Amino acid sequence: MSGFKLFRVSAVPIPTDDYLDQRAARPYFRDALAAPVSNKSLTPGQLQNAIFTVMPLWVQALMALRNRIVGVLGFEVGRTFTDDRSVFPPRDLQVDDAVAFMHVIHADASEVVSFTEDKHMQFYLSVSKQADQVVVSTMVNLKTLTGRLYMAAIKPFHWLIARVVIHNAVKDGRI
Repeated sequence: MSGFKLFRVSAVPIPTDDYLDQRAARPYFRDALAAPVSNKSLTPGQLQNAIFTVMPLWVQALMALRNRIVGVLGFEVGRTFTDDRSVFPPRDLQVDDAVAFMHVIHADASEVVSFTEDKHMQFYLSVSKQADQVVVSTMVNLKTLTGRLYMAAIKPFHWLIARVVIHNAVKDGRI
């Protein structure tokens, strides 16, 4: 993997006693990834936008395919992330802002949390600023057997996509 380095993103211990931890309901999936931040003036909301508003075309295609497949199973298939490099610095996020298929439910100086829910699962995305790094944590509360099967199927894609998208934000100097 010499040409494609993911070393700028590393798995970190899952935060405890944080906003997501208080909302965990078993069974659930949770992970946390960290990456360096060179633009220290960005807020957590700006970091979330800087990371997730630019998606590689292959990720957009996978998300479109995912939406066609899981829509018939009752999963939420709203707007997806796009590829918008035009706005810098990215806009900050506030509570109740819409972000792709989610909405912001918590925002303060150190963390922004976005959320969506359907009959199979609750999905949370936390972006926190910690000194010179950003920590992106995902939590999915699984409510049904279909939700658990879905999570098992997409976990390898999540592992790759999350790392690539965060890595690209670092590499492109967006964060």
